[in-house]
Amino acid sequence: MGASDLHLVVLAGGESTRVRTGATKVLLDLGGLPLLEHVFRAAAPGGPGSPLEAVASRTLVVGPRHRAAIEAWLAASGHDEWRVVLQPEPRGTADAVARALEGLPEGDAGRSGRVMVLYGDVPLIETATLEELARYENALLSAVLGDPTGYGRIVRDEQGSLVAIVEERDADDEVREIQEVNAGIGVFEVAPLRAALERVGADNAQGELYLTDAVVAVLQEREGVVVTLVDGVEQILGVNDLVDLAEVGALLRERLLVAHMLSGVVVDAPETTYVECDVEIAPGARLMPFTVLRRGVRVGAGCTVGPFAHLRAGTVLEDGAEIGNFVETKNAHVGPGAKAKHLTYLGDCEVGAGANVGCGTITANYDGRAKHRTVIGERAFVGSGTVLVAPVTVGAGATTGAGAVVLAGRDVPPGAVVVGVPARTLRRADDALNAA
Repeated sequence: MGASDLHLVVLAGGESTRVRTGATKVLLDLGGLPLLEHVFRAAAPGGPGSPLEAVASRTLVVGPRHRAAIEAWLAASGHDEWRVVLQPEPRGTADAVARALEGLPEGDAGRSGRVMVLYGDVPLIETATLEELARYENALLSAVLGDPTGYGRIVRDEQGSLVAIVEERDADDEVREIQEVNAGIGVFEVAPLRAALERVGADNAQGELYLTDAVVAVLQEREGVVVTLVDGVEQILGVNDLVDLAEVGALLRERLLVAHMLSGVVVDAPETTYVECDVEIAPGARLMPFTVLRRGVRVGAGCTVGPFAHLRAGTVLEDGAEIGNFVETKNAHVGPGAKAKHLTYLGDCEVGAGANVGCGTITANYDGRAKHRTVIGERAFVGSGTVLVAPVTVGAGATTGAGAVVLAGRDVPPGAVVVGVPARTLRRADDALNAA
């Protein structure tokens, strides 16, 4: 079968009671992205010829409690390709998948295609793993965990064939010793899955309709396979509460930092460095301890960041720029070789090439109603403790004295020197030229 017969279904219908935030867990932030975004990205094709390159439909199953929030996020993030299906009551995963199948396209694709089932709270699953599963007609993903607590166990017979999947609450002591667990993720032919779902009952400890019961029936009837992860078992870890979120977050940060280091980025202390998704760092850049780089940041070659620096969204460091101790940037473009080394806030600003921003400088970008931009010209020298009240420009080669407050609209001409509160001109550029 080809990719065009494949339907994607992501289950996100739970009420998220264990996270105790009142919000849906599938929109919790993980490395700058909601959990759902991680799952969506994993289900995107890894390259030309991928089994995920062209799928028939994408369905997201949600519950009524969090439907509005999820739909609002889908619209805001441009995920129009995902169709929302409502699971009115949390009756279990089998019921959720049955709801999704009811909404599949009409015709042969909806009747005889395949469906890949994913979970909105399993964010570390990788595209390569899903591509491997998508090559089968019927396959379930499993993994061997050192501590399988909380997961359903894969029960096999002496020949290694699948006999059952037993949820932990329904397991006896012998079954709980099994370390191979059900990841829940799989791909199945639609027609036999529909039939199996109709036969599922709720005779279990939770009184729910388990998808696993239907999955076992399909795999046995259709001679399906269980694909076991040998490496990367963190891919199947789910987020049930905020403790899980922190653990999964640590694994994601490690994954991201390893990728950056292998591409040539120097990371002095990975254990204290926080880099979110969608951060671009050129080879040769250096991240010092206790730095935070948020999603959307770009760092050029030869840059140094930190220690204790915080680069927020919209920050761009051109080659050779330096951001140092306790400096925060936001929507800031820092030119080649420019420096801000100590205790500085650069928000909504442009810093020219070779400029030096002294300790304690603040770009006061908010006037109580709107944000405004500050421009610091090439080779400018901004003295310690300067406050630049936006909108304002410090011209190329200009200097501000320590503690100066440059008011909005009172631009500093190129080459001039200003001091005081409010800043006044001490020397103009033409005076400096005449003195020379």
